[in-house]
Amino acid sequence: MSYEGLWVRYFALTVAIELIVALPLLRGAGSLPRRVGAVVVGNLATHPIVWFVLARVLAPRWVMVCTAESWAIACEAVVYALVFPAMPRTRALGVSGVANAVSFLVGLVLTRL
Repeated sequence: MSYEGLWVRYFALTVAIELIVALPLLRGAGSLPRRVGAVVVGNLATHPIVWFVLARVLAPRWVMVCTAESWAIACEAVVYALVFPAMPRTRALGVSGVANAVSFLVGLVLTRL
């Protein structure tokens, strides 16, 4: 499978996992369609950069992983803060951190199987 094909699979998996995790954590911040949109937009803003830029320019691997996950958490928190302006910034950061941690760990487990 091509690198781009792998990206599509992992992107879909990431979005699915982060929807499962983030939607309940964002409850009360906005309507369900708005919460779904925020999660999808956040991942569209981060996931391609992780896969097609950071993964190709950063080494060693642990530096890339730390940079990529920090990037994803920070950017997705900004998306949540912009979409839900009444939500405390710490909550936006927490939701993003938890969702990204879970998706990272699931991806790690799946790559080891």
